[in-house]
Amino acid sequence: MSRRLRAAAVIARRQGFETLLSPGLYVTLAAGLMLGYFLVAGFTASIDTAGFDPQKTALYGLLARVLSGGFGAALVDKLFAEGPFSFALIVSFVPVFLYLSISSVFRFGQEKSAGAIELLSYGPSDGTAYAAASFLKDVVFAAALIAVIALFLWVAAAASNLVLGPLFLVSLPLLFLLTVAAFAWGSFCSIVSANPSAALAAYLGILLVFLLVLAGSFAMTEGSARTALAVVAAVLQWVSPFYYASLALRYLQAGSTIGLLGGMALELVLCAALLVAGHLVIRRTGVRA
Repeated sequence: MSRRLRAAAVIARRQGFETLLSPGLYVTLAAGLMLGYFLVAGFTASIDTAGFDPQKTALYGLLARVLSGGFGAALVDKLFAEGPFSFALIVSFVPVFLYLSISSVFRFGQEKSAGAIELLSYGPSDGTAYAAASFLKDVVFAAALIAVIALFLWVAAAASNLVLGPLFLVSLPLLFLLTVAAFAWGSFCSIVSANPSAALAAYLGILLVFLLVLAGSFAMTEGSARTALAVVAAVLQWVSPFYYASLALRYLQAGSTIGLLGGMALELVLCAALLVAGHLVIRRTGVRA
């Protein structure tokens, strides 16, 4: 096991160095920070003597109409009760998350198809070590970039005379754990798919389905639509990182610290299960495309 971990660490360092040299990382980070800036600035402009009024700016007026129409006005009130920072954190991180996960999933499938992973398997490495290296590299970058975005939002809050609330502080580890579980899904899709296009399509399709189920659980549906949604959600929620994140947030709103920590722990359990499943698959099928 130690030899496999050493091989994974060496490959992860090389992949991390290549990621640092890629302009895509900095472009997506800059795009995310710009989105965060607009959200903070728009929120500041939406405050008047009566408090937060989303109709004072076009950006928040649009957000309020979309969110209220789909999920109800109560969700909008809860989302921005402590300011824009939890929402801005998620929005700012999305471009970086998509860049890291999509590039890793596609690269894994591409190098598997080209035989590069099979070549490494004849040396001190194997398919599991390569998959672990790609996963660890993404986890380290995600942690660092979440910290950068959080620091940027802290500066923006200070400049706008706003305060980062408790929800924002809880959102940091929760977003990181959700991301780790999503990366594990990407690693699993890369392993079980025959080529990079199939891996990427499977990964994005799975995330989209999970998001639709999550959105549907909040949406105001009626009758058979709600029944059908409940049946689908009951099956899919146990393998969805978004479900465990929403579960942790519900416990947070209920004031249950144990429930919050339990939801976070379940993200790690899901991540571990996916990584073990990927290891079993690659050990059985090998690394050939």
